[in-house]
Amino acid sequence: MLYRNFLWDFDGTLFDSYLHVMRCCWDALEDAGLAASLDWDMTYRCLLKSFATMKRYTGMPDDVYAAFVARSHLVGDAEVLPRAVPFDDAKDVLAAVVKRGGRNYLYTHRNETARWYLETYGLADLFADLLMAEEGFPAKPAPDAVLALIGRNGLDPAECVMVGDREIDGLAGKNAGIAGALVNYPPCLPDGTCPADVTGMDYTAKTLTDFARQMGIF
Repeated sequence: MLYRNFLWDFDGTLFDSYLHVMRCCWDALEDAGLAASLDWDMTYRCLLKSFATMKRYTGMPDDVYAAFVARSHLVGDAEVLPRAVPFDDAKDVLAAVVKRGGRNYLYTHRNETARWYLETYGLADLFADLLMAEEGFPAKPAPDAVLALIGRNGLDPAECVMVGDREIDGLAGKNAGIAGALVNYPPCLPDGTCPADVTGMDYTAKTLTDFARQMGIF
């Protein structure tokens, strides 16, 4: 393998969750009476770039944003449909990393619900450490959380790569002095275009399987 330690984002990277997240976002906008003046596709495009971009585009007030996030954190029978589910190849890729002697780490802006999803879908045991929103680090692309994962697990930065579906994920890694990768990119938008230009990633791949082959995981 090209790297020993894989730091993974959650939403859009390991889990196919953006239609679920977008439904939560749009429901919150509708409840607040804001959706009628907005375009679904453009809102989705902004959401795929970053939550902050979506918030700016929609003019979403803080209380509506909080309602949106609360919806996206409902799990089990209360989960907003469509459900967030792992990509078909996620478990195979994660398991192959471990089988080859590597380690998987999670760095997500999502809260403890990420752990629930990993446990529910039988992925939790494939991770050496999880870093989630409760730890309070600055948001990506700030390097703080990546550096914390590296430090507390005694990792060699030269053996690490940060993997995500948005440029801010990879940039969080690069800003911490490790490699950055973009997977599941470009996202599937209604008009077939990408939500953001990619300017500084070390690796890009359309699927997790494609990425795994680039890395020598498979």
